[in-house]
Amino acid sequence: MPYEWVDSKSAPAPQPGAIVVTSFPSAGLATTVAGHFMVRALKLARSGLFEGPEMAPVAVIQGGEVHPAIRSYGSAALSLVLSEFPPPASQATAIARSILDGARQRKAGMIVCLEGVVPHPNAPEGDAPPSDEEEASWVVLSHRTADLDHRFLKPPSKLLSDGVIGGITGALLVLALDGGIPVVALLVSARATEGYPDDRAGARLIETFTGAFPEFKIDTGPLRAQAEEIEKMLRASMQRANPPPSDSGGAPASDMYR
Repeated sequence: MPYEWVDSKSAPAPQPGAIVVTSFPSAGLATTVAGHFMVRALKLARSGLFEGPEMAPVAVIQGGEVHPAIRSYGSAALSLVLSEFPPPASQATAIARSILDGARQRKAGMIVCLEGVVPHPNAPEGDAPPSDEEEASWVVLSHRTADLDHRFLKPPSKLLSDGVIGGITGALLVLALDGGIPVVALLVSARATEGYPDDRAGARLIETFTGAFPEFKIDTGPLRAQAEEIEKMLRASMQRANPPPSDSGGAPASDMYR
């Protein structure tokens, strides 16, 4: 069934060539972290919502305000489509089509999809510091041009040579194959620790985006500091759950040794 991207009456109209960014949940909630941080850092006002007959009957309450499940925030130069809930696979293509159609109607310059993926096979585990591989990002282009290559394919970003991308991002990449508005996917390695968002991965997504669009100035320092605090808390929790063996020299605790 079709979905429709509807603007708020009081929303600022995006200028031709504006960037559309999508942020739907993925590994480590990196995209959710990045999307919400971008809304705050760029002071984006809610500018629209998505309507559809199969839209989940969910209201999101934040700061005492009611928001629809899938909504947009915007300025003249940027529209950010955000949801805290992953859509069912059966609806992903329909929602992606509404985003692409809406971007065309608004004469957007391109669509940039934020994605977190499970850690790269060579990424260190446990308490090891992030490696260059972990701090890297990967780029997928619906169709390549010299301008897109120059904008996105610069260190530490690299072209993803092989892989599978599903959900809204995967659907948008395929729908854009007919040309017109290019779709770009930015992917970072995210650690999916249960119950904790990967703020560092969220910061890397934002840094990859601003590396391609330096006119959007966002300080990710607070996000990285928050990531360090979460990691310290996780390490402390793991140590409490798995205490080191006591140094008893292997002797059994017994009254005869007291």
